[in-house]
Amino acid sequence: MQFPSRFIILILIATTVFIAGCTQGPGPVPVVTPAPVMASPLQDLAISTTDLPACFSLAEENVKSYADVGQLAKDLGWQAGYVATYACPAEGPDPTIIVHSLAVYPENTMSGIASMVDQQDRTSGLLYENLSFPDQGTPMRGFYGNSRGIQDSGISPGTYLVNGGREGAEMNTSAGSNVTEIIFYRGNIFEVLTMTGPKTNVTLLRDLAQKASAKIPPAPPASHGFLPGTTYTLYHLIPI
Repeated sequence: MQFPSRFIILILIATTVFIAGCTQGPGPVPVVTPAPVMASPLQDLAISTTDLPACFSLAEENVKSYADVGQLAKDLGWQAGYVATYACPAEGPDPTIIVHSLAVYPENTMSGIASMVDQQDRTSGLLYENLSFPDQGTPMRGFYGNSRGIQDSGISPGTYLVNGGREGAEMNTSAGSNVTEIIFYRGNIFEVLTMTGPKTNVTLLRDLAQKASAKIPPAPPASHGFLPGTTYTLYHLIPI
């Protein structure tokens, strides 16, 4: 997301003046040289067009700020976030979409966040199948949702064949569209890869997850800014 440079400069100047007013007496306002807007280091960990089939191109990317996330994410120790969306055109009206979401959370919250995201993203109207990831050095979990399976089986939409499915905020899928999602993490890096559309491919998303997980650096020591032994209660949607 980009903003006019003039707007950014005005915000930085106003912030600096406010902070100075809280700590200093009246005096001339110093000349402020605005810092450049830096890219998130998470971008280096994300998949890119070189990892994807030729038809995919970058449709949107967003470096999340602290103001973009909800209170629960902040309570869980959210530190940074980045989302990239890639699209592959189709003959019909709906393209195939791959969304790669990355976030930084304290390491001791990862398992609980992964469980919650796995539940909240299984939206109604699909028949779900759990994915398995044997012999993976990085914790992974995921699912495949088949819209045609609901019709073929005679099961009404909104019925789940796996534990944890629920009604909730609908994923960005169209009627008749399949979905596959893989959730993984290492250290304090949490990632979700989601694929929807007519060319949804579990094998491709598995390969992308393996490539992305290989980019995650080794986990830092638990004492580096984390809270060992802290217990968090997950009771709402987790933004990433």
